[in-house]
Formats: sequence, structure tokens, C-alpha cells
Amino acid sequence: MIERFAYFSPPTRVLFGGGTVGEIRAEAIRAGMSRLLILCSKGRRDLADSVAGLLGDMSVGICDAAVPNMPQDAFDRVSEQLQATKADAFVALGGGSPIGLAKAVAASTRFPFIGVITTLSGSEMSARWALGRGLGRKAGNDQRALPTVAIYDPDLIQSLPPRVMAASGMNALAHAVESLYGEDTNPVVQTLSEDSIKRFAEHLPRAAADPGNAEARSEALYAAWLAANFRSATCIHHVIAQQVRQLFDLDHAQTHAAVLPYALAFNAPAIPAAMETLRRALKTDDPPGAIYELNKALGLSTSLAGVGMPPERLADAVDVVMKVKGYNPRPYTSADVIAILERALAGEPPPTEA
Repeated sequence: MIERFAYFSPPTRVLFGGGTVGEIRAEAIRAGMSRLLILCSKGRRDLADSVAGLLGDMSVGICDAAVPNMPQDAFDRVSEQLQATKADAFVALGGGSPIGLAKAVAASTRFPFIGVITTLSGSEMSARWALGRGLGRKAGNDQRALPTVAIYDPDLIQSLPPRVMAASGMNALAHAVESLYGEDTNPVVQTLSEDSIKRFAEHLPRAAADPGNAEARSEALYAAWLAANFRSATCIHHVIAQQVRQLFDLDHAQTHAAVLPYALAFNAPAIPAAMETLRRALKTDDPPGAIYELNKALGLSTSLAGVGMPPERLADAVDVVMKVKGYNPRPYTSADVIAILERALAGEPPPTEA
């Protein structure tokens, strides 16, 4: 029997498939947009120029303000340019940084946007937004942070460096894994998360090794959309990874990839149903070990030290993690966090039993 559950379907219209970026003008018109600013990072100006060409006279300019950690001055620059160009909407072109900045702008200014997704990170389908870091950090959870339209064109991820492809895919995989046992998980999320995990395990290594493989790219991007769109609240993995990366200014996706096997191994005794799903999806008797080996196969660091966390600051990391404790299927103490971080720092294979 299916037990009672609640599920919220995100309001974003999704276009998926090769060449769909070519429909961006029609999508903007359909959404009632007429003057669009294009937001990107400096490294994607070439693609922004192409999108501006597709929009034609609906494009009012390009703002290349997107940088990691969404600083306040980047937010201010986008807001000022939206006002100066008399835009009524904008396009966010890229992965985590442009999409993260776009969500903060949309939630705070009410300007709608179209997301053109160029990595596998998946942050575009989360209503959570953040701006800045440290004591001045602002954050919220607002449905107005979501894009009006999200375009997933596998052709646009062909130019991704293999390491970025791999790391952003593992970041999305982490969402799918924790969605199996998050506090508000449900049968819809669990079914689609399993599909996402299965597709990542099969296709992400091929997509990272050969970006020219159209089938692998399409499958990996579809897996990322599943992980992003059908998710539950996050648990200890995301608490640790987010706090550690912010404290030490580490790469977002690679930090999440490194922490995942150890956080999963810790939770394993408390999530028997999720572990059975993972065994089935990953075709293994040892899901934490399989994810650890997947990181290795993708050429990613298996250790937080390799990502850049200084081992001598373990105590600082534990302190910030324990300050933001939230739901986790297995209660944890500072000693548990120390054990997880020590293993993650060393990069040793995760324990088969916690």
C-alpha cells in the first residue's frame, strides 16, 4: 500500500533535446518577455553572443558578472544593468554560478528568467538561493527564484572540460542519492531518483571520457534533470559539503563528490530501503564503495585534502557543520562528523559498515 505523501511539482517549463536552445526566442515570446538581458560568466561570452543572435531585437545586452559564491557586487551589477537596459526579463546561461546568481536576482527583484543549462549541476530546479558568504551571507527559499523556462540542450555541454562534466555530474548524483531518504521523500521522488542514479552510473563515465558521444551526453543531462527536478530535502552529506566548501572556498561540485561516499556509509544502517534501491541502481553490494570507485574512474579526487581542505583545520570544519544541524535519518554527534571528515580527508575507501 502507498502511504500518504505530499509532492510539489515545480512550475518551470522544461525543454529538453538537441537544438532546443534555438527555440529561446519563441519561448520568451510565449512567456510574455520582450526585452532580455543575458547573464553569463566571462568564460561563456561566446555562447552568450550566440544566444543574443537567437533572440535578435529582444536582446538588450550581455552581463558577464557571474562568478563563484555569488558576491553582492555581482548581484548589484546585474540589478543595475537590468534597470539601465529597461529589461523585463533575463537569460541565465551556464551552470552553478550564473544560475545561482540568477536565482538570487529573481527572488529579490522579481525579474523572471530563462535558464539555459550548460552543466550537470542541477541547481536550477531548487528554489533555494544564496548570495555572498560568511557573516554577510543572505539566503532564502522562494519559488520565484525558479526559472520560468529551463532549456536542456545536450549540444551545449559538449564543450565542457571532462573534469567539469564529471564533477557536476557527481554533484547531481549526490542530490539523487539523498533524495532517496530525505525527510520529505516520497514514491515519486524515489522512483525518479533511482532512474537518475542508474543513468549516471552507466553514462557519466562515457560522457566525461568522450564529450562527442551524443547519446552519453543526452543521458547524463537527462539524469541531471531528474536529480534536480525530483528531489527531497538534503541530509548530512549536503550539510558537510556546503559548510566545508564555504569555509575553505573549495570547488562546489568536487567537494560534494568527495564527501558523498563517506556520508552515505555513515547513514547506511539507518536507510535499509534506500540502500536496497542503490544496490539495484548501481548494480553492487556496496553502494558507498561503488560511488568512491566512480569518483576514481572519473579522475576526481577521492579526498577533501585533494580538493583543498587543510587537514589542520578539521576542528573548524566540525564547528561550522554542527552549527547547522538539520534532519538526518541517523542522528549524529560531533564525533561522527570528525570520523566522516577524517576519512574524507584521507581519501581512503569508505567503510562497508558504519
